[in-house]
Amino acid sequence: MKYLYRLFLLTTFITGLTSCSDWLEPEPLSFYTPENGVKDVNGVETVLQVSRRQLKNEYYGNQDEQVAQIEYILSDMAISGAPEDYELHNLETQLTPTLIKGKQRVYKHFSHAWGGIKYANLVINRIPQIEASQEKKDELLAEGYFHLAYWYYRLVNQFGDVPLIIEEIQEPRIDLQSTSREAILKYFCEKLEFAVKHLPMTAPAGAINRAAGEHLLTKYYLQCRRFDDAVKSATRCIEDYGLKLMKNRFGVRANDQIHDVINDLFKEENITASENLEGILTVQEQFGSEGSVSPNEGSCRMRLYTPYWSGPQVRTPDGMGGYSKANAIVQMDSLGRGIGIVRPTNYYQYELWKDCGNDMRHNSLNWYDAKHYTYTNPQSAYFRKSIQPEYITGHDTIRCYYSWPYYKVFVDKDEINKGNEPKGGFTDWYIFRLAETYLLRAEAYYWQNKLPEALADVNEIRQRANAPLYQSVGLDEIFDERARELYLEEPRKCELTRVAYIKAALGQDGYTLDKMHEKNWYYDRVIAKNNFYRNEISHGTNSYKIRPYHVYWPIPQDAIDANNLNVINQNYGYQGSQNNIPPLETVVEPEK
Repeated sequence: MKYLYRLFLLTTFITGLTSCSDWLEPEPLSFYTPENGVKDVNGVETVLQVSRRQLKNEYYGNQDEQVAQIEYILSDMAISGAPEDYELHNLETQLTPTLIKGKQRVYKHFSHAWGGIKYANLVINRIPQIEASQEKKDELLAEGYFHLAYWYYRLVNQFGDVPLIIEEIQEPRIDLQSTSREAILKYFCEKLEFAVKHLPMTAPAGAINRAAGEHLLTKYYLQCRRFDDAVKSATRCIEDYGLKLMKNRFGVRANDQIHDVINDLFKEENITASENLEGILTVQEQFGSEGSVSPNEGSCRMRLYTPYWSGPQVRTPDGMGGYSKANAIVQMDSLGRGIGIVRPTNYYQYELWKDCGNDMRHNSLNWYDAKHYTYTNPQSAYFRKSIQPEYITGHDTIRCYYSWPYYKVFVDKDEINKGNEPKGGFTDWYIFRLAETYLLRAEAYYWQNKLPEALADVNEIRQRANAPLYQSVGLDEIFDERARELYLEEPRKCELTRVAYIKAALGQDGYTLDKMHEKNWYYDRVIAKNNFYRNEISHGTNSYKIRPYHVYWPIPQDAIDANNLNVINQNYGYQGSQNNIPPLETVVEPEK
């Protein structure tokens, strides 16, 4: 009976996820939840299951559902290869407060985060009402705070100042006011300090353990310029919870003579395996399993992140179409049939790997070079010969021809598309991995000017990958290593913006908080590394353009208009920012 009760509640809350993402339409902030049985420990734990499920939504589903890709498209590492009427290219004309709905992932990030906030607040505000030991209440409260802090980390690094909602919403709100990013950061440093004292030392895949709390707390400490505390929390994560970098072969293929430990880390069955001591926070998404967020799609990774090599634009030198489905089965089974939604920059494809030696992340096993794609049309004299990019018509070398990390993108288990065109099926995934913790600590050391310590942490990652060791390190090298190691794991745009905020708050290199929309490290880094935005390369009738104010995305105009009893500020650079008022600088806890 207890199981059926929990199953009923879980089904009810999962059904509610879709409606919570529509909180702006037609009513303002209409994501309030009636009591629905959240009156005891079972009810709270059921909501936490939904919160955990929310963590993985952005990594699964088709090109319209999987919003994680926008973190790369708007960064130094990639752009959108999709048609110009489908996705963002020219941010000046396409990324506006009124034009971010529909298929554009910016809007979905905004609404998705509020869904996570809704459930976290439901947990936090119901705990005082339940009957349980204080120890159990503190553990549940700690996980609630983790989820709330997780989503606000994303919001402040995507949208800057936003309303801070720390209470359960019982009715639509039209009186919200933006809270300053700095106040939000300080608030969650305090809450995560509580969380890391009360989260469990160990937890099953998808649940939140204490190490995950330390990892997230490190990111908050960095943003608050508490660099010594960031070193301490990262060190606790690395040393106190039984975690370690995986340096030896492990998992289902541990005894084969073909693969390596880098490949082992991303083999589907190994990600949440008990012998994998590197995963801090992982999520499970398996075909046919209860709780799947995209039962009809899976990861779709081989469709979104690989080139459109089968497209009609791919022509042979003798003037024929390069693709024949009947003769492309073998190539399709091992490479998928990509559509080039996420197109890596020259920085990620080439510059990062210059003089990389025997770096396992770029060897012939783990990295697929575009030169290996072949024509599959038997009517052409070039059948089974390498595709020659100069014969791809129009502008579609952007979409149809590039290299990519095979070990991160290829998903062997594609049961939903068995016998059809594989898209990249079901696989577990990392939210936090210990390799990132080392790089976060390296960054904290960098800010402290402890460069030998920073160098040691970066080289710990490079040594495991069998890459040549650095002789010196700075912020650029740390973020280069993040790019090599954490592709498709880190929210790249958020991490770049986090550093932009730190530099502005410290007043380094001419950056300031009051002029972030005019000059910031995020923009300078993107222009330095992303050849498409730097050169404003044409894409059909459009071109790739980005400006400094795109360090923050626009608040949807619907949210601002519906909030007619107060002011939600618009980010500077976008229409409507002239109506801003000073954001709240203090946080008042609601009465429990």
